[in-house]
Amino acid sequence: MGRVRRGVAGLVLVAAAGLAGTAACTGGDDGGDAKGRKEADPTASPDPLPRTPPPARQTVASSEDACDFTGPFEAGKVKPYLPGGPAYEGPGPHPAVLFKDDIAVDESEPPQLPGDWTPDFANTDTQLVVCQYDDDSHDSRTVGTCTYLGGSHNTGDGVVDVQSARYVFRVFEAATGEPVTKFALDGTTSPQQTCPDSALYPATDFQLVTSEALADRLRPFVAGRR
Repeated sequence: MGRVRRGVAGLVLVAAAGLAGTAACTGGDDGGDAKGRKEADPTASPDPLPRTPPPARQTVASSEDACDFTGPFEAGKVKPYLPGGPAYEGPGPHPAVLFKDDIAVDESEPPQLPGDWTPDFANTDTQLVVCQYDDDSHDSRTVGTCTYLGGSHNTGDGVVDVQSARYVFRVFEAATGEPVTKFALDGTTSPQQTCPDSALYPATDFQLVTSEALADRLRPFVAGRR
């Protein structure tokens, strides 16, 4: 399908200012006698409240390594997302992460996984990796349009086509990279749900899978007993 979604990039400028301090010394009659300086006491006790650094986040593979988004997909290229992590076994929920094969994807757009499936902050308990791929074999068709105010100097009308889309989902065990299941879902969002609120230029948008549809399909694997 070779679809390209819009992305809006923001440029943030961070100015770092270096502070230079000028020390002025005034000499007394002792000519800078070292007796006026406080010497370190080797018998001084250490800080009674040593600072404990925050726990390090678990080292994980990138989304490209965990899903092989290079295309065409090759199972042999998939690497464990959380090497040494917990096995995918026992009762659910089995914490899961979702990655999408789209360069300009907005991670806030659907689908998203339910909040109670989210791994802990340190990312030490992830058991499943869910990977979303564009199904290039799907024959897209126009299902509606969205209209933006202003348009552009090239087209002038600001009308954006919304086309149908299908996505392939592959699920892997995070600790080993072994496949768990594979399925396809059609995008079903309406044109109003599909188009972003604003855009830099008119371009084709594609229907998305709803969060509810993805959760329903994944629930036996994430919420059930393994």
